Amino acid sequence: MFRIRECGMWLLVWAAAVWLGPSEARANGFPPGRIFGVGVDNNIYFVDTMLESITLTGSSLSDGVKANGFATDRDRNQVFYFGSNGDLYYYDIALNTNGTVASGSTFGITPDFPPENATYYNGSYWYIAKGNTANNVLYQATLTYTGSTPSFSGTPVEYQLTVNGSTTGMMFGDIVVNGSTGQLYGSTTPSSGGLFFTLDMAGLVSGSSNPVTVRSFANPVGLQLAFSEDYTVLYGQHYTFSPADPDNPALTSGEWYTVDTTSGIYSAIVGFVTSPGMRDLGGIAAVPEPSTCLLAVAGLAAAGLWRRRRATVRHNGP
Repeated sequence: MFRIRECGMWLLVWAAAVWLGPSEARANGFPPGRIFGVGVDNNIYFVDTMLESITLTGSSLSDGVKANGFATDRDRNQVFYFGSNGDLYYYDIALNTNGTVASGSTFGITPDFPPENATYYNGSYWYIAKGNTANNVLYQATLTYTGSTPSFSGTPVEYQLTVNGSTTGMMFGDIVVNGSTGQLYGSTTPSSGGLFFTLDMAGLVSGSSNPVTVRSFANPVGLQLAFSEDYTVLYGQHYTFSPADPDNPALTSGEWYTVDTTSGIYSAIVGFVTSPGMRDLGGIAAVPEPSTCLLAVAGLAAAGLWRRRRATVRHNGP
């Protein structure tokens, strides 16, 4: 099961937002980005781009070192990821429940080689084939729900993507969809051109070629991608590790960027480096509504606001 410290983590985030207020919370100048990701240690982490902080939330259901394909359903506050065995898992943030969406055999995925990119959009989990396959095929797994429990059966729908006419070659990196515009964005590894590209999801046709639009190329890093809460900023993380000991989480880190979705320019956020790094990530819309554990301590935040108001009165009064 998912060993979670969700109550404490969400309390800190929620209380900080209440205590600091909007202007203070955005001190680094960036819009709110609340991002989850999975590390090589199989733990799931939460990154707050305003505070430039990383918090351990619990361990995933994957028991290998290749968990990847992270994606988030912002409406249900659920995260999805492939385990090392190829199974697709989910975790419901607000309900603190977790489980298996479908087995790896459903996707035809070889254990220890799950896809290295994914996004959630319009009721479906999307991913492009494992990097060393490099067949440029975008797969759509439309999920069904029993209550809030997601599942998938059948065969994913395939969409052949092309880059300058080529049907092969893209390795990742990551993909993400802007839920407001329906535009997909992707970042490939330097060895596959260092591309940043976009694709209109509304124009996808199965059984036909679907050309992507390359915004930039020869980028020196491949990025894991996630949007800010309001979709105004696309964040990227460059995952680094030690070639001598790639499975050691203590030797991994994440270097953070913003990406201009029009020009495809990657801009490093000076000083924003998280450790450990995350193999893949996805953003959520907002902090979930306070659960029972948060309501039990909500008085702390209320007391903070009361003290701030008293201090303001004393400062401004006679």
